[in-house]
Amino acid sequence: MKGMKRASLTLLLCLLIAFSIAAAPSVADVRVAVNAITDASISAIAAFLNTPTLTLSGLTIHQKPGESLPTEITFDDADVGGFRSTFRSLQPQRANFFSSLLSSARGPLNELALQFLDLHEWERGQARLTGKASTEWGAGLTLTSLMTKAVTGAPLDPITVDADVLVTGTSLSTAVHIDGVFMIESTQEGVIRIRLLSLKINGMAVETP
Repeated sequence: MKGMKRASLTLLLCLLIAFSIAAAPSVADVRVAVNAITDASISAIAAFLNTPTLTLSGLTIHQKPGESLPTEITFDDADVGGFRSTFRSLQPQRANFFSSLLSSARGPLNELALQFLDLHEWERGQARLTGKASTEWGAGLTLTSLMTKAVTGAPLDPITVDADVLVTGTSLSTAVHIDGVFMIESTQEGVIRIRLLSLKINGMAVETP
């Protein structure tokens, strides 16, 4: 009887270890989750700069009283693939100077958001986000100055995003909880890049470059 109990406990322990290993996110899962959060954050900022502000399903933008730029983004089962469809629907039918100018006036960062969304080829259901992200802008930056830089193509001031988001979807083998800080910044060549400052994956800290 004791031998059976010991064997049962050993089997249970092996099952628990196997379950823990199976449930751990893969490198690909983490990459998908981080890309989804960064792309969704850029999309949120681009949506805010539209005239009028663009509504993205499952995404809410918050502002503090007296401030012109958003301070927090809330994701409620927000589908990144849906963001891509929305931005693609705003593209002008004909790529001529006047249609491009009008498109830029409606949303000066729409093209940038779509570049990231298209790069990762998001489709509906692949990545869904639940959680929140706070945004920190450069000193003295206002909605007017940000719009001016975006429209004229001037380098953007760094935008820091502190995200606490759960990512699920068909592109992941398991849910991934990302708690991290990243920066959206312009290089000297005018290229927008994402730089991770800190990262926790399912509560475990990970070294960043």
